[in-house]
Amino acid sequence: MQFGLVILKEIYDFIYWWLIAIPLSILNGVKSILLEVDHALVLRENFRLWLVAEPMFGDYTWQGRLVGFFLRGLRVVCSVLVYLLIVLLGVLIIVGWFAVPIFLFKAFV
Repeated sequence: MQFGLVILKEIYDFIYWWLIAIPLSILNGVKSILLEVDHALVLRENFRLWLVAEPMFGDYTWQGRLVGFFLRGLRVVCSVLVYLLIVLLGVLIIVGWFAVPIFLFKAFV
């Protein structure tokens, strides 16, 4: 009787590891990457400064404000695209993780 419970516990641990623990660790890795990228791209600060049309490089003329507006806007758009790419790659890795048993089953059956 004890042996059967041990087997069930091992099966439960494997299923928990496969379906919950690994996807959560992948999500934590994606979150860490996003935080590092945010430290480099500074999306929030650029977005805030873009909305108030804060000039770049301290040029307070209308030309400086106009250039700053377009450059910060471009930087905000590029930052959002980088974030979306990272999230998409994280989702694809998780989907791939769940698809591995299907591919293995088709390969060996």
